[in-house]
Amino acid sequence: MNIITLPKNEYQKILGTQKAFERSLMRLEKLIFQIAQDEIKPEYSARLNKIEKQITSEKVKRFKNKNEVKKFFASL
Repeated sequence: MNIITLPKNEYQKILGTQKAFERSLMRLEKLIFQIAQDEIKPEYSARLNKIEKQITSEKVKRFKNKNEVKKFFASL
């Protein structure tokens, strides 16, 4: 494992981006449920709940590159 040193402002920027991403996902989820509450299949709803639990869990998930992120979301 490699250790990377970041300036504090860069780290704060990354944390801010992560929080904005989480807020956007929550808003998107609420919007989807409001618009298509009756149209969502129970299987897909279960998958969305699984994704939400993975994202909001206290565990930290680190990705090395964009492909790992895609694989993670595909596996959910």
